[in-house]
Amino acid sequence: MSAVSLAGFSSHTNGVSNWYLVEENGKLTVVDAGVPADWRRLLKTLEDRSLALSAVDCVILTHAHSDHTGFAERARTETGSSARVHKADVAVAKGAAAGKNEGGMARYLIRVEAYRTLFGIIRGGGLRIVPLVEAITFDDGEVLDVPGRPRVVHVPGHTPGSCALWFERKRALCTGDALVTRNPMTGRRGPQIMPSGLNRDSALALQSLERLLETKAALLFPGHGDPWNQGVERAVEAARRAGRS
Repeated sequence: MSAVSLAGFSSHTNGVSNWYLVEENGKLTVVDAGVPADWRRLLKTLEDRSLALSAVDCVILTHAHSDHTGFAERARTETGSSARVHKADVAVAKGAAAGKNEGGMARYLIRVEAYRTLFGIIRGGGLRIVPLVEAITFDDGEVLDVPGRPRVVHVPGHTPGSCALWFERKRALCTGDALVTRNPMTGRRGPQIMPSGLNRDSALALQSLERLLETKAALLFPGHGDPWNQGVERAVEAARRAGRS
């Protein structure tokens, strides 16, 4: 897979999870918020681009897990931006207990990758969600009036409110954890759903891949792993072949 470069679109990683910046007319949409320590990276990126904190228009969460909600509340309070999340995940984003995942975690503990992921999240302060005090909710099919104007594609399974964000004008799809290219528990590379130990419903997650095909996206930007530039059809086909883990 070759490198992906897209004007106005930048990828950032803490070594475990990814977050993205979409710039339009000097304003930014932040897609996911990594872990709390990623706040410093956001500030450095703004400085490098000669942008003020007020350039951050919103933080959109693809789902409510602690390695994606990281600095969202801090961004909301310190930049004056909004924080947005699907209505089915808003309670967890605000600090409510999440439901039980489908599988247990013990079977991954023989994998070095599981420890790399766990320690990376702990090091970044992301073991627990920093609750949002305020959040704007969205639903499937909405086009959000924010920089990049993404359309919400509801893809439940990883969490009840898991969503992808379709930036049609850029032919780019932020898939969150609905489809990733690196398994954070096993280290397996290539398009796949998240491991069962981190999913609420893996069968539903596999079914939800069908929704991604509606976009016909050329570029995919996942919540874990490298960007994918071989089109959404090939990515979904590969994820279906990979199945559960």
